[in-house]
Amino acid sequence: MPHLLSVWPSVMEQFRRASRTLLLLDYDGTLSSIVPRPEQAILSSDTRQLLNGLKANSRFVLGVISGRSLADVQERVGVSDIIYAGNHGLEMAGLGEQFLHPEAMAFSENLELICQKLSRELSLYPGVIVENKGLTLSVHYRLTPEDLVDQVENTFNSVVASDVGDNVVRITRGKKVLEVRPNVEWDKGKAIAKIMDVHFNSTLADATLATYFGDDLTDEAGFSVVQDAGGIAVFVGPAGHPTKARYRLDSPIEVADTLRLLLQL
Repeated sequence: MPHLLSVWPSVMEQFRRASRTLLLLDYDGTLSSIVPRPEQAILSSDTRQLLNGLKANSRFVLGVISGRSLADVQERVGVSDIIYAGNHGLEMAGLGEQFLHPEAMAFSENLELICQKLSRELSLYPGVIVENKGLTLSVHYRLTPEDLVDQVENTFNSVVASDVGDNVVRITRGKKVLEVRPNVEWDKGKAIAKIMDVHFNSTLADATLATYFGDDLTDEAGFSVVQDAGGIAVFVGPAGHPTKARYRLDSPIEVADTLRLLLQL
C-alpha cells in the first residue's frame, strides 16, 4: 500500500481532472490526533484554515464523518456550510440537507438504560469513560491500566449480552473503544453512499471524484464505497496495518499536508 505523498504526482492528476471532488474525512485520528480523553481532541487552527480554504473552492464538496454526535463534531470542526455526519452517519446535516435514520431515535430509551448499567458496572475500573452520544454509546478505556483491559471488555460484553442476543443492539470495536449502536443496517459506507446520491446523483461521472480519509475499523466501509465508485481511499496509520484503502498517510499532520497540496490545485 503506497504512501499517498510518495505517489502524489499521479494522484494529483486524478484530482486535477475532476471538476468536482467529494472530499470526506473522519475526525478523531484523521483530522485530529488520538488523545486519552475524547474531549481533548482539538482541531488545530491551521487545519481549520485549510478546511475553510477548500470549502471556498467550488470544485470541492467538503464533509466530516465521525462517530461523535452530530452536534459535537460540528462544534469541534467549526467550519460552516459543509456536510457533517455524526454517529457514523445515523444523523447528517449540511448544504441544505438534513437526515436522521428513521430507526435510530426509537433506540434512545434503550440506550439510556444500557448507559446506566455500563456506568454502574464499569465504575470499578479506573480510566473508563462511558459516553452517551444520543443515538450510539461509546466506552473509552485508553486510560485504563493494561492489566485491567480484559476485565473491562468482559464486563462490557456481559452487560450488553442480552440486548445483543435480542437483536436490539450491535457492537463495534475501535482503538480502545467499544461502541453500542442500534441494530440497523447502517455505517459510514452507507452514509457516504447517501451523500454521493444527494450530491452526485448516485454515480460518479468522469469529471467527479469521491475521496475518504479515515483511521479505524469503522472507516473501512467508507473506503470500500468510494473505491467501488472509482474514488480514492486513504488510511491514516502505520504501514502494514490491514485495510481496504489503497493509500495511506502516517498521521493527522500528513492529512493537513495533503489538504495544503489540494489547495494548490
